[in-house]
Amino acid sequence: MPRPPAPQVQSAIRTGANRMCRLHGWAVLHEFSLPDRRRADIMALTPKGHFICIEIKSGLPDFRADQKWQDYVQWCDQMYFAVNQDFPQAVLPQDTGLIMAATDHGVDGMAACVDCAILRPSPLATLAPARRKQLTLQFAMQAAERLGRMETPQVDRAVKTALRVD
Repeated sequence: MPRPPAPQVQSAIRTGANRMCRLHGWAVLHEFSLPDRRRADIMALTPKGHFICIEIKSGLPDFRADQKWQDYVQWCDQMYFAVNQDFPQAVLPQDTGLIMAATDHGVDGMAACVDCAILRPSPLATLAPARRKQLTLQFAMQAAERLGRMETPQVDRAVKTALRVD
């Protein structure tokens, strides 16, 4: 069976990484906007308050074309690359962590993640307190904004219902 297109592979890796983060008890935001206007694929907040940035790479061309990940390091306690089993691991920087998503063809022929795990832990580089505070506030604001956008239709209905009752 031919290799699925890169967007499908990236989606499968993202799904696996997201599931793995939640199993670790980490809160996850996808496409997290950093204070410097860059956008991390995944930013996870651990119960200890550590920020973990995860950059998803669907293949070697994706890795070579995008070196923005180096700008993310200053905004996290740990930096990881999430790749699948076809990715040449030797090209990944040794000072970052490695998350492996085992992908396969799903029943519908689309790429799917069957398992995901940390193969190499990232070294811990503790953020400065002021930067951690800024990042924590930004994480909370983005999470609340996203939740608010999801709840808006239900809130509108509840308000309209309440106005009709009164």
